[in-house]
Amino acid sequence: KQEENFHLLEINLLLDREENERALAAANEALSDYPDNIRIRYARAMLLDSLGKPGQAEDDLRQIIDQQPQNAVALNALGYIITTRSDRYAEARDYIERALTIDPGNPAILDSMGWVLYKQGQTEEALDYLSRAWEAYADPEVAAHLGEVLWKTGEREQARIIWEEGFEQDPDHPILIETVERLSGEQPL
Repeated sequence: KQEENFHLLEINLLLDREENERALAAANEALSDYPDNIRIRYARAMLLDSLGKPGQAEDDLRQIIDQQPQNAVALNALGYIITTRSDRYAEARDYIERALTIDPGNPAILDSMGWVLYKQGQTEEALDYLSRAWEAYADPEVAAHLGEVLWKTGEREQARIIWEEGFEQDPDHPILIETVERLSGEQPL
């Protein structure tokens, strides 16, 4: 167990130093030694997604769910990756709904549910979930999502307020910057 934790620590240290390829190599090596370690597999899945390899990330997350069908974090991550990297929204929503059943108050899952509903054109329901996620956890990525839905429904001043609050937490958040530039045509606030 201690050896597995050392592997995880090494992966996280490399990620902190933005040495993503070395972190991926470390994760691959760790999983060859400990193929059933869910924490290492989850770390690799998130890394693979960030490196533009969502299919491989999905594979890792499905393996975790095979081992632990009630793992709300993995279910949500899989649903969110499918939502943001494909148009398989019904499949994504199924995973997110399962996660929400297990952990109904989790703001990350509320955000994912709101985002997949928005992608499916269910704007009012999306606003409900995203507003609840924002209330529970005012995170820049939630700000990007909630702001986008508000913007698209004509609530532009409210969207700007939410975005400003997101930028106060992280002025360099890439998803928030991309959202504001894409929708408003302006440089971030």
